[in-house]
Parts: sequence; C-alpha cells; structure tokens
Amino acid sequence: MQLFTLAALATFSLVKCLPVIDVTGLINAQPSVSAGGKSTCVSGTVKIPVTATNLQILKPAPRTNLEATELYVELAQVNSKLGASLVGGPQTVTGTHGIYVKLCFPSDEAAQRKISTVQLLTHGGTLDHTYWDIAPGYSYVDAATLAGYATLSYDRLGTGLSDHPDPLQTVQLPLQIELAHQIVQKLRTGSISGRQFRVSKVVGVGHSLGGALTQAVAAKYPKDFDALIIQGTSTVTQFALTGVASEALQIANTDPSGRFKGLADGYHISGPLPQTSQFAFYRYPGFDPRTSTISTTLSVPQPSTPSNLPSQLARTLLTHPSRPVFSLQTSRKQTLALGESYTLPLAYAPAPAYTGPVAIINGENDFFYCGGDCTYPVDQAAAAIPAFFPNADQARSMSYLVPGTGHNVNAHLNAGKAFERMIAFLEGALGGP
Repeated sequence: MQLFTLAALATFSLVKCLPVIDVTGLINAQPSVSAGGKSTCVSGTVKIPVTATNLQILKPAPRTNLEATELYVELAQVNSKLGASLVGGPQTVTGTHGIYVKLCFPSDEAAQRKISTVQLLTHGGTLDHTYWDIAPGYSYVDAATLAGYATLSYDRLGTGLSDHPDPLQTVQLPLQIELAHQIVQKLRTGSISGRQFRVSKVVGVGHSLGGALTQAVAAKYPKDFDALIIQGTSTVTQFALTGVASEALQIANTDPSGRFKGLADGYHISGPLPQTSQFAFYRYPGFDPRTSTISTTLSVPQPSTPSNLPSQLARTLLTHPSRPVFSLQTSRKQTLALGESYTLPLAYAPAPAYTGPVAIINGENDFFYCGGDCTYPVDQAAAAIPAFFPNADQARSMSYLVPGTGHNVNAHLNAGKAFERMIAFLEGALGGP
C-alpha cells in the first residue's frame, strides 16, 4: 500500500496537518486540503484503458475564429441541417487515457473509517473539477465531507489536467460514458485509495453536460449508481443554442491568456470577456463579484506539472491570485471538444433501466435549460424526473429550484441552499453515508 505520512509532508506548510493518505492507483499523487478548507484530499492521474463505439465526425475543425463563429451561426440558424451533416456512422476507438482525479473525505480519521458512500462529481462544459470546490462557502466537496461522504471529482477527458487527445474522433460522449463507468468500477473495487475506506455505494452527481453524461451512464449501466443528483437539466431545448451563441466560443489555442497553446483546433473555449459566461450561466445579482474575496492558491506541492499538457495551463490551474468568486470562475474557464459537443444529444435519451432515486437541482433562473424561468410553464426540474427516469424510485426522488440562481449553481450566493437540499436528499434516499 502506498501512503503519505505526516513526516513526508512536513516540508509542505499547507498540508502539514493531513493524516495518513492512501494513494493507491494514483500517478503523481499529491495530498492537499479542499479549496473550501474543510476536507482532506489527494489528487493525481488515473490511467484508464477503454474501448467505445464513437461516431465518425465528417468535417474538420474550423481553422480560424471566423470559421468557428460561422459554425455556431449555421448550427443555430432556422431550419439548419448542418448538425446532421457533421456526424456519420459508428467507429470503434480504443486507447488508454490519463484522467485527473481529486478524492476528498473528512479530515477526522474516525469519520473516515465510517465512510461507505462516494459521490462521483462530473463537471459541465467549459468548467473543470474545481466547480465542485470553488472556495470557502462555495464548496460542495466540503458540504459532502462534513456530512460524512467521500467525493471524487475529476476533469473530463479533454479538459483541465486530463489528457487532450483528438477532439473530434476521440473525445465524444460514448467514450466519456465508458471512462466514467470505469472510474465507478475502480471506486467499488478499491482500485483508487481503496484502503482509505470501503465503498459500498456510489452516487452520480453531475452538472449540465456532466449531468447529461451521468444520465447516460445510468442509462447504459443502471447498476453503477445507487442515487443520482443532477444540476442544470430539463426537457426544454430551445434556449440551448442561444446560450451557446452567447459564449462567443473560439478556438482555444487563440485565447489571449496563452493557457491553451499547443491544443488542437477542435478544442474551443468561451470568449475573453466575463459576459460570455454571465449570459447563459449566471443570474445577477444572485452572484456578487464584490464579495467573498478568497485566496485561491491550491494546496498542491510542486512540482506536479503533467507532462501531457502545456506548462502554462498546469501552472494556471495550480496557482491563482486572490479574487472574487465570479472573477475566479471566469478565469478558470476550460475547453470544450467539438466531438463531445456534436455527440452530446445522445445523452438526453430516457434511462428506463435505472430504478434508484433521483434529485434534480436547477437554478430558478437557469437560462440554458429554462430560458431564465424554470417555473414556466411548470417546474422544469420536477418535470424532468419522470421524463428522463420513468422508472426511478419516485417516493425517494425530489427536485428543487434554487432561488435567484442561474445555471452554474455552485458559483451563486445561494449555493449553500442547493448543497443543503442535495445532502438532505441523500440522507432520505440512502439513509446517510
């Protein structure tokens, strides 16, 4: 068993108080504390061999930002047939991919020994794993560990500190499903930090694109999850392309920050102005850039720069200056692979084989999935449960609309209300951790 001891950590002032940590299954493992400050964590890379049936992407990625903008214009135009022309028949893809993960759990060792449930946290598009652990008061990771759960957040393939393979033919929804499924199996078999605690239940928790991915995993592998929590979803689709257009997506390697130099042209990112995130993902004044200024230096000892990413990107993710939460989140914007975008509609099919409990948590003013009013004409979070999960355990399921909140729930002032409902749901659905 691989372990970090207190003596080995003594030179790292930010992590001196950490208990012994099992790093089994992690490459370049690094101990830390959560950004919220209340959880013990260990991060590293997991190598996952996987085979999936992807779809052939028939057109190359735009070569300039003018071409990229025209792509989104034509996808959004009335009577567009472009989407159908982009995707062809099935093709098998096989490979081994490095996925960056961060496992967090209660700092109290007695509480650790009682853990039997891990929550697998999957972030949405243009975000990374830090969506679940933004800052003190904005950390679902801390809410979960304080309630006695462990969490495993990760960067989806093509995002953050995970590998960035071919963004058209490789990074697609079917492959992401298989990767998430393999992570679940590793958690259940103890292949990731398996001696830290014994896992008997796994909860799938996803936001936006990550929620759609979690739904798709439950559809194909209904026994993977004992419960589901999905943020930012509905059966309403007519506002999504407007939301995409508002992001002013551009080729990531042209971003003025220089963070994504060297990535293929098929990786896109939202425009440099903060309003490109605000329109679709935030609801003013439900977020306030003038409050909650925090230190955002991640507690990760260096050197830990992954070899498969541009060094500028790795350094940016490891250290940030102090800034308000909204500014912090917009500075952390991440890549979106075109292949994943083109195949995402596959995720929104019902999951009739899944029979466990479901919670759907939406911002009341989510523009992306509700046009800015999730109460019209009915509660869209409540309506999504029978539509997407017709055989879910309805008696143990629930929905909640977070007041004054947009699509990126965890970055709003009322994030704590969402966290309370998510934990309360698990207490009722599973009887606790």
